[in-house]
Amino acid sequence: MPWFWKHGNELLILFLIPIVGLAFDYFIKKKAAFYTLLVSFLLLLPIFSDYSYTIPYAFQILGLIFGGSLFYFLSTKIKRKAPKVVFAFVLSSLLFSGLGFFAFMDSMSGYQIVEKKWQINRYKIEYIIDQGFSGRPLMKYEISRYFLVPILVEKIDQTVEDDSIKSCIINFPDAKLDFDKCNASIKDVR
Repeated sequence: MPWFWKHGNELLILFLIPIVGLAFDYFIKKKAAFYTLLVSFLLLLPIFSDYSYTIPYAFQILGLIFGGSLFYFLSTKIKRKAPKVVFAFVLSSLLFSGLGFFAFMDSMSGYQIVEKKWQINRYKIEYIIDQGFSGRPLMKYEISRYFLVPILVEKIDQTVEDDSIKSCIINFPDAKLDFDKCNASIKDVR
């Protein structure tokens, strides 16, 4: 579950799960909530692999919908509206406190900026500046491959910049690929 620890700031929105579940309780029927739960669960499965969505914040939105659907089924056990609303806001504030801690820790750990991006065939190469809490930034190249449907992308390798100022060739040893950044081409080196 390394994805969870790397995205503390982006997960803060999940404190809204009880509020979304409460909205589902008031506006969606049980059958529609079940299908929403099932579809969002299936769409969340890539989080357990090396794949991610090309759509920004897709995992957070799907997690919010999935958690809201789960809360819907939990809140149907509470019959009266007042305790249901109080329970949702108390749970939401507890989630805000817990997820706020991860957001705070993530904000203290540094940042990453994509300086340059290339898309060649089914590959995406990114030149990333990874600035930690202190010290010099780590300059690295990451290569990803698009899945059959170009909504999913898999990170297949990364390499730290050695001396690419003088050389155009970036070697990705695990992927067995060479990327020529001057000509924007990829060559298989198997």
